[in-house]
Amino acid sequence: MSDSTPSTNPDLLPGRACGGCNVCCVALTIDDPALRKVQGYRCRHTLPDHGCAIYETRPRTCREFYCGWRQLKWVRETLRPDLSGVLVRLHYEVSAATGAKRLGVIVTLLTDASLKAEGLAETVAAAVAAEIPVYLNVPGPPGHTSGGARINELLSAAVLTRDKAEVLNLLRRARAKGRSGKHRPVVLGQAASAGGYPDVGPLTDS
Repeated sequence: MSDSTPSTNPDLLPGRACGGCNVCCVALTIDDPALRKVQGYRCRHTLPDHGCAIYETRPRTCREFYCGWRQLKWVRETLRPDLSGVLVRLHYEVSAATGAKRLGVIVTLLTDASLKAEGLAETVAAAVAAEIPVYLNVPGPPGHTSGGARINELLSAAVLTRDKAEVLNLLRRARAKGRSGKHRPVVLGQAASAGGYPDVGPLTDS
């Protein structure tokens, strides 16, 4: 496990570019007046080479979104979304008492193979150890809501003892639980934009 302490500076990292990755164009719900699509379906403007047919005029939601791999240096280089099946997003928690914002992350495991991604356990453990809120996101069928929950408490003991195998075991069990829950059709107008999180309920999704 890494000894480095993550920071949550959302500047774009040099040397990391989207390239041919367009996971966000498929995996996320976009609920923008200029473009509406539900998660799990490819955006209609996606080109065969994974480019965007309306890139120069793309809506603000798309223009302002960057995944955690592009912004957070403690997210391992190996976790580029299209190569790892792991999508990390920034998520701001707002204190009801003070209105203060606290930055956390949402980790979406897109496929069964995501659990084998190099650097997944280390990235999640580093955030948990630094007390950064970490949420696991488990996609439902295309067009349906996700299951998810905060996993800091679930992983805390395994992270403390640097037990990589147990971190991965707990992530595997949590993902299975999220997949087995009830997933409802996404209703646009109630769903999140690309950077939001209200589409994610408890891992039991009951």
